[in-house]
Amino acid sequence: MHARTARLIGVLLLLVRCCPAFAGEAVTLRAADGVSVFGTLSPARPHNDKVLLLFHQARGSRHEYDPLIARLNRLGYDTLAIDQRSGGDLFGGHNQTVQALGPSAGYLDAAPDLDAALAWARERHYATIVAVGSSYSSALVILLAARHPPGLTAIASFSPGEYFADKDLIKDAAAKVTVPFYITTDPAEAGNVAEVLRKAHGDNITDYRPRAGVHGASTLVEARDPAGYADNLESFEAFLRSLGH
Repeated sequence: MHARTARLIGVLLLLVRCCPAFAGEAVTLRAADGVSVFGTLSPARPHNDKVLLLFHQARGSRHEYDPLIARLNRLGYDTLAIDQRSGGDLFGGHNQTVQALGPSAGYLDAAPDLDAALAWARERHYATIVAVGSSYSSALVILLAARHPPGLTAIASFSPGEYFADKDLIKDAAAKVTVPFYITTDPAEAGNVAEVLRKAHGDNITDYRPRAGVHGASTLVEARDPAGYADNLESFEAFLRSLGH
């Protein structure tokens, strides 16, 4: 009996390590064009005034951030991770928004989904709202900040680039961003960040250049970036702490 109990406890501990659980509630947003956008809200504490809006990379879903939620909550931030209409099943789980719509949309088509997340956060009267993007959505958060400067406290952009037909769109937007602006990428893609920042020179920019990394917000996840995640998390968390509140 004791041996079987010990084995069962060992299996449960392994599951907890491999698949960290966090409290979350389903949220459905309505984009300006009527599309339903599905997400998960994970509160850090009741009546919190800080939130991270988490946007995934191409072929992905809100589950890109699953390994990070508990840690971000411990920093004092609620998190809202959404399934944009451009995505898929990368990182496990399913993109519920894409499933409801049919085929995945284009990258730029997902911009209204980010707008809807920001509107949701403002309606809930969060004092600190930080938009976090990964790959194509890291370019979209730059557009978001350029269009809605009063609505955002800060943005974090993991592996942005000129991913759209207009190859000046993101660098022009970056030059208009006035809020604290964290930007980083895999060292192999440093040229993409340099291009995005070519017209942006404000002291609001934290251009973090990691020793090791991978594409997108996965650079913060141990299983995806064992060589760089610890330093990269330390840098990102320092940025979040610097925002006050």
